[in-house]
Order: sequence, then C-alpha cells, then structure tokens
Amino acid sequence: MHATVRQYEGVENPADLIRELQVSFLPLMKSIPGIIDYYFVDVGEAGGRMVSMSVFETEVGTEESNKRAADWVRDHPNLIPTAKSVEAGEVVLRGE
Repeated sequence: MHATVRQYEGVENPADLIRELQVSFLPLMKSIPGIIDYYFVDVGEAGGRMVSMSVFETEVGTEESNKRAADWVRDHPNLIPTAKSVEAGEVVLRGE
C-alpha cells in the first residue's frame, strides 16, 4: 500500500474549494486503479492550510494521483494554490 500527502497553504475560500473537489476532483481520484481512499483535511489554522492524503494499492497509483492533482490545481488557480509540499511513500503501518 502506498500513500501521498499534499499540503496546501493560502486557501481563501474552503467551502467553494470543497464543493469543486467533490464535483470534479474526487471522480478523478476514484478513477485511478487501486484507489483505497482519499482524504481532504481542513487543518483549521490561519492561512488556509489544507492537507490531502491519497492511499493506493501501488506506487503507480500514488504517482498518477500526484500528476492528476497537479494538473487539477493548475486548472483551478482561483480555488487552490500549488501544493507547498508533496510527499509519497510506502505505508509501513496501518491501524484498523
């Protein structure tokens, strides 16, 4: 299992962003083979910090999710800034 975490800062209108994520971004993630789950977290701090996490069966899935996320962000500059950081790796522990 592999995961990727993307951190965004400067989200000015979280409600609009979340609506658009549900409509156009989440379907992109769900169409990637091997998706296990996707999370988008409002960190709740000043500065509009948001964090996303995508979990896939394979590294190929995380790589594709990062590509699609970067393309989506580029196409929606008024909703979300470019990710401040993107990190991906193998999940080495999972609590259920």
